[in-house]
Amino acid sequence: MTEPTQPEVIGDAEASDALHSPDRELPGARRLVTVPNILSLSRLVLLAPILLLLGRNRSTLALGLMIVAWVTDALDGWFARRLHQVSNLGRVLDHLVDKIWIGTVLVMLVLLRDLPVYIAVAVIGRDLLILAGSLVLMKARGTLVSSDVLGKITGFTFALMIVYYTLNLPALAGWKGWVDSTVTVLIVVSFLNYLSVFFRWMSGFRLPAERDDTSQH
Repeated sequence: MTEPTQPEVIGDAEASDALHSPDRELPGARRLVTVPNILSLSRLVLLAPILLLLGRNRSTLALGLMIVAWVTDALDGWFARRLHQVSNLGRVLDHLVDKIWIGTVLVMLVLLRDLPVYIAVAVIGRDLLILAGSLVLMKARGTLVSSDVLGKITGFTFALMIVYYTLNLPALAGWKGWVDSTVTVLIVVSFLNYLSVFFRWMSGFRLPAERDDTSQH
């Protein structure tokens, strides 16, 4: 709580390595119980107290737990590479947890902080379509598309929006229109960018810069 033209992707060779890695051969429970996956799931554990604090108008404490959740989002990929625990399962779990986390928080902000409903609907709809597209690509091509520069910018902007509405500071009320407009533009642009990547990879076409890219957990 993750948006320029050259996407990072998992190459066919890396996908093949992942499928034949030692992690792939472990029993199901051991593949799931890894440090990166535990970090991913910890974001769901943090979600309940975040929602509770938002409901009680404890904005600063809620924001503190949000920051912890965002740190785990950064660390799970680092640990996956460091501990050689990168897997398709981990990537899907990471994306799924992110979508659940941001969707739930946005609904709460609509109810409590006057976040426009259309923004929450657009973000959740976009994320669900991207998740579905990622699963289709993984099944059809053995490939998952990771965030490119535009995706990271969009994710960072979503985080700033969440901070803005969580704190709900009167002194920053004049920035509301700018925040909403910026997020809306990035929702549309980032989704169109993902669509272009999706259809290129489904058709088997890659840009030169995509052929040697590597992905993260």
